[in-house]
Amino acid sequence: MVNIAICDDDKDFIEITEYKVRHCMENIFHAEHKISTFNNLNSLKKHLENERTDILLLDIMVNDTNSMDWSIENIRSSHTQIIFMTSFPQSAYNISEANCCYYIVKSRMDDATLAKALKRALQGASKKDPNLTIVKTGHKNHIVNFQEIVYIETFNNNITLHLVGKDDIVMYSSLKEYAKNLPPNFLRCHQSFMINMNHVAGYEPHKFTTDTAAEVPIPPKKYNAVIKKYLSYMKNI
Repeated sequence: MVNIAICDDDKDFIEITEYKVRHCMENIFHAEHKISTFNNLNSLKKHLENERTDILLLDIMVNDTNSMDWSIENIRSSHTQIIFMTSFPQSAYNISEANCCYYIVKSRMDDATLAKALKRALQGASKKDPNLTIVKTGHKNHIVNFQEIVYIETFNNNITLHLVGKDDIVMYSSLKEYAKNLPPNFLRCHQSFMINMNHVAGYEPHKFTTDTAAEVPIPPKKYNAVIKKYLSYMKNI
């Protein structure tokens, strides 16, 4: 799941940008995604503090505040890929110090430019994430790097994390809920499975084979759609 946020004080521009981003994610990258929109920096800040955000499209001037300066002080996660947008290029004076993945002048934001920006952002968000996550099982806490997870399976409201070179971890959660925190290189390939596409060693009807020699099933009816998403990931990332 790719978590995307858009922040601009122009609601009409938000609507246009959301439509264009959704079109790119569905028709070019074929990636599962969620888009959240904001028209002020306070709401955006609360969202960033509570939700993992992979890509942020951020207007440089939001309600008279330079969000490039604001981002330096308020966006701590190096994982979040920021695409800055502006109608006033002179406002980008601090671009060298900001965590800028891509820079777009609004008047030149056609579909091709936006696709290039999103591709670069997806590449950055899908690299090995140094941020660790805490997985709690009973009274024990496990420190896990998302990229150590080869695949995930669910059964009876429990999910099992299958890790590289480590014992499996079983925790109480739905796969749908846990997927909200995963980086975009995880693919829901089956109702009961998600796979880390960075650990795919091969595929055939109707399964993936991982680099740990595990086999992850793909439903026959969804095989072509799932492989299309995987090949799109490989091509664009």
